[in-house]
Amino acid sequence: MTANLSRRKLLIAGSAGAAGLILPGRALAAEMPEMAPLTMISRNYLGTTGCGLYYEPTEKVSSFSFNSTFYNQLNEWRKYMDTNAPSGWGWPARIYSYGAYTDKPGMHGEGRAFDIGKIVYLNASGVPKIISMRYDLWKNSGDAATYQRRYWATAAGYMRWFRHVLTYKDNTQHHNHMHVDNQVYGGGAAAFNTGSSSQIYIVQGACRYVWGLGTGVDGSWGPETQGDSTAVLRRIGRPSGSITSAANFTAFCTASLRKGLGTQAY
Repeated sequence: MTANLSRRKLLIAGSAGAAGLILPGRALAAEMPEMAPLTMISRNYLGTTGCGLYYEPTEKVSSFSFNSTFYNQLNEWRKYMDTNAPSGWGWPARIYSYGAYTDKPGMHGEGRAFDIGKIVYLNASGVPKIISMRYDLWKNSGDAATYQRRYWATAAGYMRWFRHVLTYKDNTQHHNHMHVDNQVYGGGAAAFNTGSSSQIYIVQGACRYVWGLGTGVDGSWGPETQGDSTAVLRRIGRPSGSITSAANFTAFCTASLRKGLGTQAY
């Protein structure tokens, strides 16, 4: 990559796509001088050393480079996942990823995207509970229903904190990981856009696989999706309005996470 490559060209591409592992301490500014003002950090844990970061293809502890603001937002999401999982699960002890910063255009090129393969919770007895984003591995397994429920619950929880969450329904490139970035919002200022197929997939997936409704998962907003998501809102105690309300949307996301992980039955 040449030093005079414009910032506009670097940002043309979308945020989707798996990221590669970056070596610890590799400086973003050395690769993309125009992005030098971004503060980058390298970490092999998320927020606490009790939550290690692992490279999914090798399953070894690895350091990833992040934009510092995005890293802090991911840490808030991790604490949210900890708080809303069943108490018997323990804590998110390991997060397996395909990467954060990588030398490519888009949000990965700014260290503002993360590709997650699975989360492993461990309780005090060392018993693991796994949330897997590896649709490519479990889609035809005997445990597919459990994996589906946890997958879409986690996607909903992720969407509570970040606008761009890409799932296996978006394209085949995301069959082995879930992508998240903070290009639009990060840190919890959640909003729902009926024109976003990625968000609609997650709402539909949660309605179908978490709440047991017959919702089609096609990425299109229509009467069925509106009606089913509203039915979920009424079930969780939201007295009025639809998922297009920011308060209702955040309530839907958190309730779907808790329901799908088995924290609360509603």
